[in-house]
Amino acid sequence: MFNLLFYGCLRSGELCNLDVSDYDPERLTLRLRETKNGSDSFALINNDTAKLLNKYISIKPQIEIDGRYPLFFTDFGNRFNPNQIYKIFLYWKEKAGITKKGGVHCFSRHSSATLMLERGCDIRIVKEVLRHRDLNTTLRYAHVSDVTKRKSYEKFLTLGDNL
Repeated sequence: MFNLLFYGCLRSGELCNLDVSDYDPERLTLRLRETKNGSDSFALINNDTAKLLNKYISIKPQIEIDGRYPLFFTDFGNRFNPNQIYKIFLYWKEKAGITKKGGVHCFSRHSSATLMLERGCDIRIVKEVLRHRDLNTTLRYAHVSDVTKRKSYEKFLTLGDNL
């Protein structure tokens, strides 16, 4: 679940609402129904995430809930809700010894955006991957590390060798 959250740049509610049929292994996409802004959308995933998801789908039981087949469900045969995802995330975060502040939203959205930007991704692409309507929303997610600032400074603020 956390691999899919991170690489799909998903919100917890989007993860909870996924059905098996929403996954397209050929296009490496997830269909998202009724996202935060009430519209449907698509999320991208990478090959490694697809491999994990394919393996998971091949061994997980098929459970029908309200006429749909959820991708993830609880031990009690219900869909997860965002609060449950948050609690599971905090449990594993503590088990991993991570003390840095931040919940599942920070992990799956802010961290993903920051990593993409640090590696040189255009902010407009990050906006689309995060499915934001407004670039200003994406800018709030874009935390730039001191190392990235230094690298960019050295690369872009130069007058060349002719001095």
